[in-house]
Amino acid sequence: MPEFTLQTAAITTCIAAGVMTLGFAARETRWGTPLMMAGILGLLAIIGYGIVDLVTI
Repeated sequence: MPEFTLQTAAITTCIAAGVMTLGFAARETRWGTPLMMAGILGLLAIIGYGIVDLVTI
């Protein structure tokens, strides 16, 4: 399993937040809500992966 470093978490957080921001900007279109959901799920996945990585040391 690859190491979960602070840089990895920061880069993936920026990507997920960017997707969520794009979804919020396009909230009136049909792709707005799914993009916001994908961004939120991405952020939750990063948090969950960090917790699992700490528990399985």
